[in-house]
Amino acid sequence: MDQQLPTTVLGRTGLTVTRLGIGGAYCPTVAGYRAALDTGVTYVDTARAYRDGDDERVIGEALVGRRQDLVLATKTQERDAASARKDLETSLRLLRTDYIDVWQIHYLNTEAEREKVLGPGGAMETAVKAREEGLVRFIGVTGHVWPEIAKAVETGLFDTVLCWYNAAYKEAENTVFAQAMAHDTGVVIMNATRNDKLFGPDAPPTADFYRYVLSHEAVDVTIIGLRDIDLFRQMALALAWRDTLSPEERKALEAYGARQRAAGKLEM
Repeated sequence: MDQQLPTTVLGRTGLTVTRLGIGGAYCPTVAGYRAALDTGVTYVDTARAYRDGDDERVIGEALVGRRQDLVLATKTQERDAASARKDLETSLRLLRTDYIDVWQIHYLNTEAEREKVLGPGGAMETAVKAREEGLVRFIGVTGHVWPEIAKAVETGLFDTVLCWYNAAYKEAENTVFAQAMAHDTGVVIMNATRNDKLFGPDAPPTADFYRYVLSHEAVDVTIIGLRDIDLFRQMALALAWRDTLSPEERKALEAYGARQRAAGKLEM
């Protein structure tokens, strides 16, 4: 692209990243990931669990020759230290890398899970040790239940947080975002379009849904899953041109989102 994607610093990590990132789990081909990387994106997010474990392998092949230019994030859904270590070693092997930039505890959606991860023998012990060994640079957390994810961020233990947020579902603002801003935690957003359910015949321009989330002061990055490579390219071009909305444009998008939510069109 002639126009470069805007960049930002990912919270307290100090890592410079493009404000648009690639979300794993949907693209089965090396060519697809490489096409997305060709847009100039520098943030790539995957997980040990995506596509029954094969997503990391495909991404690892796509990153050959490019790894040094990217911020690579993956996740473990294991809760105990030993199982998490096994996941990390598998991720390093499949991603063909010596280190993970952001290693995330995946789906930390309940108090019980959080206590297990952070308690004696929990996955956090593996994360901290791996950071000391240089296998992991920063530690993140992800999840879908805003109040529980906010409590994880509130501990101050996590450098980044990945959660969902969009013009129809703003609950993250007073939960996750409030804590992230207090701890300078990097914020990555998924589900900016509610898995495309916000699209419709009277919908605002597609790129505006991503501009909406990037307009919030707490948000660093929005990721788009590679369901459609052409759409990803279009969004990269659009965000390179403009990555935020005015307050008036935000209000209009929120009004549209509220109508769609009230009509029951956004249920998963």
